[in-house]
Amino acid sequence: MRPVQVGARVYETPSRRAELRGGVYLDARGTGRHRRSRLGTALHRAWHRRVPRRGARAALPPIPGLDEANPLTNETVFDLKHAPESIAIVGAGPIGCELGQALARLGVSTHLFDVADRVLPNEEADAGTAVSNALIKSGVKLHLGANVSRIQRAGNDTRIAYDDTELSVERVLVAAGRRANTENLQLAAAGVSVGENGLIEVDGRLRTTNSRIFAAGDVCSRLQFTHHADAHARIVIQNALFAPTASTHRLVIPHCTYTDPELASVGQSADALEQAGVRFDRYVARIGELDRGRAAGDEDSYAALLIEPKRGAILGATVVAENAGELIAPVCLAMSNGLRIGDIGKAVYPYPTRSEYLRRLSDDYNRTRLTPTVKRLMQTWLRLIN
Repeated sequence: MRPVQVGARVYETPSRRAELRGGVYLDARGTGRHRRSRLGTALHRAWHRRVPRRGARAALPPIPGLDEANPLTNETVFDLKHAPESIAIVGAGPIGCELGQALARLGVSTHLFDVADRVLPNEEADAGTAVSNALIKSGVKLHLGANVSRIQRAGNDTRIAYDDTELSVERVLVAAGRRANTENLQLAAAGVSVGENGLIEVDGRLRTTNSRIFAAGDVCSRLQFTHHADAHARIVIQNALFAPTASTHRLVIPHCTYTDPELASVGQSADALEQAGVRFDRYVARIGELDRGRAAGDEDSYAALLIEPKRGAILGATVVAENAGELIAPVCLAMSNGLRIGDIGKAVYPYPTRSEYLRRLSDDYNRTRLTPTVKRLMQTWLRLIN
């Protein structure tokens, strides 16, 4: 695993950025609306356009004793030389589920805690249930609806107090969200406002409250994904250097939880649409009913599309399956280009593949377009030609 990590990080180092003729200021901070400085040097430079991209780090919840327990995070867990005998993971979001399943499959006694009553609470319930079943099958012990009140280091063990119960494990891993790295940038001096969780406030064109400064990536977005930061960078380059016409409002951002099976989703959720009063129909294809799914044993795999009834616009999608991140890519392409469910069905998909779910969902939608009048006309026509 380490060679893979090193190879991937080659293109993220400051030296590599410098080779591409980009200025790298790891310790830059604001000193005024039109100036920046670098700590430890006498460098002062006026800026015309500046873009802070400092990323984010694992957030530590305010649990008594957590700091003293030396908790692992999604970054430090890969520094372990040996797998612990047991581990408690606080947070059943994407990172908690991914690492929980991986550690359990490595033989670690894994306990996954969350105050929510199900894993992946921001995903649709069916998807969360499918991943939950996969975690249990992998050996993860779920503690849902559990309120962790204290964590205490005791010798070589760590005690987790939750509700009226106590559990002893070797290590603790925190996967309870992320926080933007903006504390030491002195943004107020530069006229840049910071909101909740340290996120820099930006408009749709990624301009901060100082119009000379743009922000991109994890420092200004709740969607803290690498591909989202990449999309932000492209918008900033357009708006800072050329005509400021690019906007985040037109972005279609998918996300994927890399469990087995994977869970990928894009667009709006059913809950969000219902709260907004938007009418929609939900179409579901059981991937295990496709021939490729039958051959692969995709028992719990499915794909769901949320469709606007009249025009067939795609409002959202969820896929739970092997390689779900790849399977949802055509939906992202369709949504980004205004294609409708009927347009997706016009493509010919290779057989046997899981991608046939798109044709099946399109067929299901088209069948709903057969009103009683249309059915009568078709029946009349068939009688005439026979």
